[in-house]
Order: sequence, then structure tokens, then C-alpha cells
Amino acid sequence: MIETLRSFAVMLVFCAAAGLVYYFLLPSGRLSQTAKGVLSAVFLLCVLTPLVTLVRGRLPEISPTPENASVYDYGYVEQAARETLTRTVEAAVRSVTNAPYELQADMYIAEDGGIHIERVSIVFGAYEPGAEALREALTAALGFMPEMRFGEEP
Repeated sequence: MIETLRSFAVMLVFCAAAGLVYYFLLPSGRLSQTAKGVLSAVFLLCVLTPLVTLVRGRLPEISPTPENASVYDYGYVEQAARETLTRTVEAAVRSVTNAPYELQADMYIAEDGGIHIERVSIVFGAYEPGAEALREALTAALGFMPEMRFGEEP
């Protein structure tokens, strides 16, 4: 806080000094009046900048996420990650087969806000003849090979 006030005071001093030098170098007349107006506007902006920053810092921000969820609402982030993972798996599976399946995923949100996927398991109700094509499609879509099980009830 003290450093902010110090830098604000230094900025005002330099702004005033530059304004005085500029003011004395200008010739008198109409140009001088225009320059005085410009200098006044610049000095006013210098004085108001910290005030605007202070007010902006205290105003609540409206998050762009649905239902005004905050960026720290990890439940929303995890839900969005699960939906994205589900859509990605759905597209990859449907590109190969229409067999029913169940998706199981273990993921968590780290302290840095990153999403860490620990395990993705896809359970098919019967053995799928295109299992190798499924593995390739899922690996290409996800960037890693998920666990796949066949012959279990999804």
C-alpha cells in the first residue's frame, strides 16, 4: 500500500514537472490555451487513475460462466470438464460403433486450478469386433489410452 502511494506521488510530481516545462516552452496565444487544456486533461487523468483502479478493484466481477458461477467454483469447472470428456468419448465411440457403453472417470481440480484426469474407463456390454479401431479412435481423441472393458453390463 505504501509503495503504491509512493509511486502515485512520484507520478504526480513528474507529471507536474513535465507540464511546467511544456508550459514554459510554448509560445503565447491560441496554441498556449490549447496546450493548457491538454495539460489539464493529462494531469486530471493522472490524478484519477488510482481512484478508478481502486473502485474497479472493489466492484464484484460477474463471471462469464453459466448462472454466475465464480471462477473459484470448482464444482462448475469439474462438471464442465466431465461434460467435455463425455462429448469427446461419445464422438470417438460413435465414429466406430453404436454399441452401448458406460463412461467412468476419476478427476480432480488441483490447487493451481488445473484439471487432472486420473483414470478413464469405458465399459462395453459385449465384446466389440472393432475394439482395435475403438482404441485408436479414443487414443487420438483423448491423447491417451483409456481403460476399456468388454462383456460387462454397462
